[in-house]
Amino acid sequence: MLTFAMTTTTKLAGLSLYKKDKLLGEIHVEMAKTHSTTILEQIDSLLKWTGKKLDEIENVIVSIGPGSFTGVRIAISVVKGLFFGKNVNFYEVNELDALGYQGYYNLKINLENDENVKIYSLIDSRKEKIYSSAYEIFCEKAANKLELVKNYEVTKLDNVIEEIIENKQNGENNKKIYLIGDAVFNYKVKILDKLGNFVKIFEDKNLAINTMTYVQMFLDKNLRNDDVLGKNIVKKTDIFNLKPDYLEKSQAERDKK
Repeated sequence: MLTFAMTTTTKLAGLSLYKKDKLLGEIHVEMAKTHSTTILEQIDSLLKWTGKKLDEIENVIVSIGPGSFTGVRIAISVVKGLFFGKNVNFYEVNELDALGYQGYYNLKINLENDENVKIYSLIDSRKEKIYSSAYEIFCEKAANKLELVKNYEVTKLDNVIEEIIENKQNGENNKKIYLIGDAVFNYKVKILDKLGNFVKIFEDKNLAINTMTYVQMFLDKNLRNDDVLGKNIVKKTDIFNLKPDYLEKSQAERDKK
């Protein structure tokens, strides 16, 4: 069973190919402009390097956003074009959820049972406008689990900073706050200047999304069947219902008004 995962939601394009739970190959390329000129070439290279064929892929996992409007559309359009009429299972992943889980996976090994942890996922939409959501790690007898505690939103970086400061001053002082996402990398100087010891930031190499996280979520059976907060985060869909989730209207849609 081959599983292919893909994102072009931000400037960093990510592709990975797995056979069951074994990584066969991955590609990460940061683009200055658009992914459309190189993404098919990257997919072709991934298949050649791993010695696999497109027809062997059974599961396709793709990011539906939020992020760059063009980038989100590119990934979805490409997988629809490549796998139209083929017998594959389609799965969609919200990029904010995936970032939350990426942070969780990075922390999981070192978590103590009594630790109180909150993770903010922050995706840059330029000029300090960001896509944001928050998650908490809950400790249970069998294992730790991650739950969405603040729904997806479009906001300003200053609003998130103010929220964290306010929460720290009103009851979350014992909670460890972690930040993840490309917005953290892009605005790190300001974040550290405003928040200082209030937050912890993952290493630069772990801030941007990695499609290996998508596959790990899939292998962990974090499958979402509804839209309730905290109810898993990989949703099975089909080629016709696979659609972007921008969180906001595009410039063209706003201009119509």
